[in-house]
Amino acid sequence: MPDSAVATSRRNADVVRRYLRVFETQRVADLAELVAEDVLVHGAGRHVQGRHHPEQSVLAPGLSHCRVQVADLFAADDRVTWPSH
Repeated sequence: MPDSAVATSRRNADVVRRYLRVFETQRVADLAELVAEDVLVHGAGRHVQGRHHPEQSVLAPGLSHCRVQVADLFAADDRVTWPSH
């Protein structure tokens, strides 16, 4: 993998780690740096657009004491994934 692709993969992995950390810190203002205002969110059978949807998820009462532990994270170019255990 060329150095530029490795740098892109690392940068994208860092963005995902920072995004997941927001669920612990509940600092939704940090999402402005990480998520586009017009992001398209796919999940739970819904497809919605707008940064306010991840913000609402972060502030959901059921996630008020959320702990996110990333044991493994895999990044390649513009794709990042982590296994759930």
